[in-house]
Amino acid sequence: MRHLRAFVVVAQQGSFKLAARELSRTQPAITLAVQQLEENIGLKLLERTTRRVTPTFEGERFIPIAERLIRDFDTAISDLNGTAERRSGHVSIAALPSVASQLLPGIVKIFSEQYPGISLQVIDDNSRGVQRKLMRNEVDFGIGSRRRANPDLSFKSLAEDRIELICHKDHELARDNSPLSWKDLGKYRFLDSGLHGVLPLEEIIDSPQFKFSTTTTLFAMIKANIGITVLPTLAAHQIDEQLVSRPLINPVSRREICLITRKEWSLSPASEAMIEVLLENVSGIVSALGLKHVKSKL
Repeated sequence: MRHLRAFVVVAQQGSFKLAARELSRTQPAITLAVQQLEENIGLKLLERTTRRVTPTFEGERFIPIAERLIRDFDTAISDLNGTAERRSGHVSIAALPSVASQLLPGIVKIFSEQYPGISLQVIDDNSRGVQRKLMRNEVDFGIGSRRRANPDLSFKSLAEDRIELICHKDHELARDNSPLSWKDLGKYRFLDSGLHGVLPLEEIIDSPQFKFSTTTTLFAMIKANIGITVLPTLAAHQIDEQLVSRPLINPVSRREICLITRKEWSLSPASEAMIEVLLENVSGIVSALGLKHVKSKL
């Protein structure tokens, strides 16, 4: 690129001396650069006279090509510098639906104000899906639970929430708001929210009759008073006046929300910036949602 730049500036200025001044180099260095370029190409690109330097026919045709190469190179370097300095870039995150809708909006707002040139994509999925997307390199990092933790991933605790009962306001279990025992759920139709098998429910309900992969569908079914379910507190924040929640005890079951990254994998500057904003602000947002903030190391 140094040889091309020297050729273009000499052709524009019509002088090795003026080109050297513009490029802040010595005149012999500019002369040598053009000579080396001509030798490498095998064609003479500039005609030298005592008064002026002018492009040859081949040199005239080559000028716009060289200018485009220089422009593309400068743009590429500028883009890389922008990424390194966090002025540009892209971040993709896989997150649990409840995290995406309740925890991330506040984080994304702060991030967009600090880094307006970085684009962001958030994909919501269940715990297994979050880890799967990370292992397939489909996202930069994830926010999910430790459920069936993949050994090739690192987990950093961010928050902890409790598992609660969710039911319709007209359901029998909605008549009281005191804590319920898990055993109290055994005689009711259960709608699986994806947590069955990792909670005390597996000892009470062998195989749920109804299973739904998204909370949107799940809430719609509960609003129809088809059955009951259990969800973490963060997801329970999405319920409306038709639904109620009750705490569950014996035992108290909790879900740990984690920042998930790939082991021995370098994050992009944009992703590092997003994680920094997340870690700096998550405690305040978690507290505002009534959750417990958890500190840990990767």
